[in-house]
Amino acid sequence: MTIRVVPAEPEIEYSEEYYETLARTMGDESAAWARLPREEREKELRWYHDNFNTPDDLAIWPPELDGGVSNA
Repeated sequence: MTIRVVPAEPEIEYSEEYYETLARTMGDESAAWARLPREEREKELRWYHDNFNTPDDLAIWPPELDGGVSNA
């Protein structure tokens, strides 16, 4: 029996026009960041989350429930 792993959210391919629109509306830095592979973007977000006092966006529990600290 072979088990196949399917990602929950497949990587979406956007057109170059999409990134050009991002660059015009949000700036070149935002467009360059959006071009990074998903794993690299998540790695960078995780680093900021782990090293700075940021909202608990990446936690399973929402901030209003104290990020799940008292629910573990």
